[in-house]
Amino acid sequence: MRKVTKKAPRRALYYSILGFAIIIIAAIFAYQTYNPLKDVDVPVTLASQDVSTTVLPNGLTVTVKELENSPLVTIQFWVRVGARNEEDKNRGISHIFEHVWFKGTEKQPVGSFHKRVESLGGELNAMTSFDWTMYFVTLPKDKFNDIFPNMVDLLLNPLFNETEISKELQVIVEEQRFSFNNPTQYVDDQFAQLLITDHPYHNPIIGYKDTILNATRDSIVDYYHQWYAPNNMNIIVAGNIDKDYVVNTVQKEFANFEKRQLPELNIRKLEAPAQNLYNTSTRDIGYTYIATGYFAPKATDSDRYAMQVLNTILIAGDSSRIERILKQEKQLITQGVGAYVPLIETGVTQTILTVEPEKAGQAKAELLYQMNRFKTEEVTDEELERAKAIIITQRLREQEELFQIGFAIGQAWVQNDSTIYTNYIDNINKVTKEDIKRVANKYLTTYTMYELKPKL
Repeated sequence: MRKVTKKAPRRALYYSILGFAIIIIAAIFAYQTYNPLKDVDVPVTLASQDVSTTVLPNGLTVTVKELENSPLVTIQFWVRVGARNEEDKNRGISHIFEHVWFKGTEKQPVGSFHKRVESLGGELNAMTSFDWTMYFVTLPKDKFNDIFPNMVDLLLNPLFNETEISKELQVIVEEQRFSFNNPTQYVDDQFAQLLITDHPYHNPIIGYKDTILNATRDSIVDYYHQWYAPNNMNIIVAGNIDKDYVVNTVQKEFANFEKRQLPELNIRKLEAPAQNLYNTSTRDIGYTYIATGYFAPKATDSDRYAMQVLNTILIAGDSSRIERILKQEKQLITQGVGAYVPLIETGVTQTILTVEPEKAGQAKAELLYQMNRFKTEEVTDEELERAKAIIITQRLREQEELFQIGFAIGQAWVQNDSTIYTNYIDNINKVTKEDIKRVANKYLTTYTMYELKPKL
């Protein structure tokens, strides 16, 4: 991974379907673990706090969540652009620009921004996904004015230095190589390409070696000018700071940032495969890795909440069906991980099993049986309440951490539905056993499976 500060390596989201969830959790964990502000990032009371959204004349959205008890402020620049916006010839360019963004301006030499943030006692990071790119800094509340102009300068005046771009392309190729050589990440990537065809979601966020190395200064500049427009961005600020002051400051700093026409995306509607899909490959590894999944509700579909509960019953915690039945009772797997990922165009629910080769057949059969149970049987009251408790507790814990508050707001904005943030817990609480059975029958139809086996 590329270096940002001595205390917190910057982590980017550049994997495929399940990797999206895994890396985002890893990034959050790393932030909480290494964050130099950890000792003062105290819980805050959220229930009475409103989110204020302002759209400036140039189309730039400014979202502020005032938190009087927080000693910190997080500043997040969200752009509604990611791997979904890329053409075949420039796969990975969204992630490439995320690297380039930190490479200085005429006023800020390479590396100076990181040193500046660190000197102020802050933390910075950046992430690239299928549907969005995000840059953030979290620092003490009284340092907002000391860093915000620097962030604006990086956004509006990147140097696009060819030497620095060349260095970063090599860094990204190394990241791509690491991803390719990691069995779990590899099987996740291959699963996505098998499940989704003729669509940008088919491709890994990081791109491919040839498309990464073929990126040029001109192609990166063109991509930046196409998508980095005020009417495609949200400046999110959360913490102990005045809303009106933030809006006025953003308006002043971005006064010359002019609205632009965004390119049209001609993306076909995704539909579940007409039949089950399966593929396999072999490597010099000791275990078999099995990725299995289905199309699922997209981000703005109300079915997403029932699918989230279903996925939690299947995979989350020691009492989940995967852990309790496949691992503990039947001893068929050594590990099971999974996620439901709602995206703009579709959603995907996926499970990856790590198994001893001789148990692979039984493990696959048992997993499919457990998935089919959701269609034929209602979950138990205990499973339903436990899953809701896990989801809600996790949500509340996330919302005690300042970065996560901004992150949840940003995701809802990208998905163009503020209720995903404001009504999330209420919607989880409304999920019934009947809802779970209904969405299982609607979405858990034809499965896709990719298996990575040891060479004989």
